[in-house]
Amino acid sequence: MMLIFLQGGKIRDLLFQKLENEEDVVIKHGTQSRENRRAASRGMHTSKFCLNPAGYTPSACRLFDSIVSLCVPVIVSDSIELPFEDIIDYKKFSVFVETAAALKPGYLVSLLRKVPAEKILEYHKAMKEVKRYYDYTHPNGTVNEIWRQVSQKLPLIKLMINRDKRLVKKDLSEPNCSSLFKPDRNYQLLMITSFLVILELHLSIGCH
Repeated sequence: MMLIFLQGGKIRDLLFQKLENEEDVVIKHGTQSRENRRAASRGMHTSKFCLNPAGYTPSACRLFDSIVSLCVPVIVSDSIELPFEDIIDYKKFSVFVETAAALKPGYLVSLLRKVPAEKILEYHKAMKEVKRYYDYTHPNGTVNEIWRQVSQKLPLIKLMINRDKRLVKKDLSEPNCSSLFKPDRNYQLLMITSFLVILELHLSIGCH
């Protein structure tokens, strides 16, 4: 079994330079074609750890692919936003490494080689418990969780709308002090905000 599988990310090239000569490390290049995704899936299923370098979006589909593949995610980032983090503790099944530390020669491989087999089994058990959250076909999976988070945000959105409605917006050039916030605009704002929340979560789960 391979030790590390690496695909994509902002610091991918820097990590490639540090890891290209390491034993049992596979680095995957290529576009997100169906064939390349299948090859990446095979690589994840046969690896202990999957590197997830910081990307151009808050989180990336390769992170969730690695969870579904039971390949322990190694998240290389100083700050990352992860979906469903209000109910999922990613530290139970992921290894977090600061970018500067990951780029030190030999540090990353040495760190991961020290992880005992028993700990990896614990990571696998934890991933099995949460993998449904990244499955669009599961009845209590991704879609259900997206709507749950939307429902949590709606009260705050409604609060902001009602607060805006009571605020009197004055134009010094005109004596009319009526509110400029109309009911139909309330509805539009609510729908647009809900759509953006769904879109944000969908993109963060990503690549399906």
